[in-house]
Amino acid sequence: MSAARNAWLPTSTYSILGLLSYAPELSGFEVKKWADLSLRFFYASPATSQIYRELEKLEAAGLAASRVVPGESARSKRAYRITDTGRAELKRWVEEAPVEPPMLRDSMVLRAWLGHVADPERLRELLAEHRRRLEEALEGLRRLEESSAVDPHFAFPELIARWGEHQTAAAIDGVDLLVEGVARIADAES
Repeated sequence: MSAARNAWLPTSTYSILGLLSYAPELSGFEVKKWADLSLRFFYASPATSQIYRELEKLEAAGLAASRVVPGESARSKRAYRITDTGRAELKRWVEEAPVEPPMLRDSMVLRAWLGHVADPERLRELLAEHRRRLEEALEGLRRLEESSAVDPHFAFPELIARWGEHQTAAAIDGVDLLVEGVARIADAES
């Protein structure tokens, strides 16, 4: 993996490098935990196996460094930190990478789009479940905002949590619109 001056790493790689930028050191387990607590609300939380692969690639490219931390038991762990080169590359990506078009990726919306092959009542049940999950995500974002607000170092994560709350509230409104639409279409077909 090379971060040649005009080449860009995959966005998921920058997300992991970005997580390293928030702490002096993180283990792969901690990177996963932090991703699950933050990235999942607005990008994607990578799988544990992907995190460890990316950490190894980041280290090989000189964007991260690691050390073995002896454990309390016979097991030790590897702690990673962002290097100065990694911080410079992360800054370059944040400031210079082309802005990608936004992509809505919601499997329940895809399923609603295919509603013509589904029972309308079942589709409404699925949308209700989706709405509940969005409400849970909204609550998680509120907790993230509250926990980020206590440390000025996390001002930007707090801002993104607020953005996520707005987006999730809009998604809940969108689900309500879909439920109404499914009912309207079902009524028209009966």
